[in-house]
Amino acid sequence: MKASRLLWLVWMILTVVRGGSLGQDAPQPEVKRALLPAKTVYILSGHVRYYKTKGLFKKELVDETPFEEPCRKELEKWGRFTLVPDAKGADLVIRAYEKGESHYVPVMSPGVTGGVNVGQSFFILDVWQPSSKKVIWSASKNVGTSWSTHAGIANLVKRLREDIEEQDKSAPILDGVSKAGSANPQN
Repeated sequence: MKASRLLWLVWMILTVVRGGSLGQDAPQPEVKRALLPAKTVYILSGHVRYYKTKGLFKKELVDETPFEEPCRKELEKWGRFTLVPDAKGADLVIRAYEKGESHYVPVMSPGVTGGVNVGQSFFILDVWQPSSKKVIWSASKNVGTSWSTHAGIANLVKRLREDIEEQDKSAPILDGVSKAGSANPQN
């Protein structure tokens, strides 16, 4: 019994450490050059197939894109990018998806009915350039620490926003024009 508790504790610590380290690298200079001037974005969203309970026992197979709406809402709220309907006309492509595997396990005991998700799954938000097909920014969030799909994806878009706004504040004067719009005097 003590050995299983110890194994469970080690597994939890490794899960937290591994989950906290995904997508947390400092942005490189070429990333700044690609993210800051971008004006148009295309959202590429992952499809999820799962069995949805309909009624008491009847289940139906559902194929949906639960990541596009929260991503689109957060980007529209931010207002920095124009969303385009095709990746060919976009400066950046934002890809939102879920990776990993978790299973719903029903739990029944006297007076308690419910379930828990077992396994490890992450929401992932990648930003890549269509021209180079390189991922230039990425972040992930453990599905188990999110209230919902909407909250998890919205959190990742907010992280993107914070990173870009911080880069924008610390960016040097670009093309001889400061952020305030005045020309840079040349000596």
